Amino acid sequence: AEVALDWMLLRVNDERKKPFGKLLREHGVILEWIAKSRMEIDAARLVVLNAAHKMDLLGPKKALKEIAQAKVLTPQTALTVIDRAIQSYGGAGVCQDTPLASSWAGIRTLRLADGPDEVHLQQMGRNENRRGKEATDKIRRQQARTAELMIKYGTRTAEPGARIRHAAKM
Repeated sequence: AEVALDWMLLRVNDERKKPFGKLLREHGVILEWIAKSRMEIDAARLVVLNAAHKMDLLGPKKALKEIAQAKVLTPQTALTVIDRAIQSYGGAGVCQDTPLASSWAGIRTLRLADGPDEVHLQQMGRNENRRGKEATDKIRRQQARTAELMIKYGTRTAEPGARIRHAAKM
């Protein structure tokens, strides 16, 4: 992904390429692609570092969620960034004059090597959903405490929605 971003920067700053009389970087969406690519690459790196850190601390069995996140997010991010770089080159992006087409094919294959994303996502979803009751109980406690404090300090009556109805009448 980092190499693809470098190739994109090369292309959008190429003085010889001026569609409609402007450098590619001067066309609206290009700078957005660059910014998104940088953020996504950095975010994917942090996910990988988090997985590695948890593995170092607790071992691989306790880092399954983080490993799955890295296995899904990292190749997706790489493909997205590579695709943007390819688009910045137009038809030239898929020829062998740049490493972009072969990079895209290699990363796409990598996504399948350890099982499709859906397998990892299903497992993560099941594991996260196990927290459902805990999350529900936590939110209910927060809502009850909020209502209690609002009544105590006179910012809301005991009747749910009373303040909203009162404000609507004004």
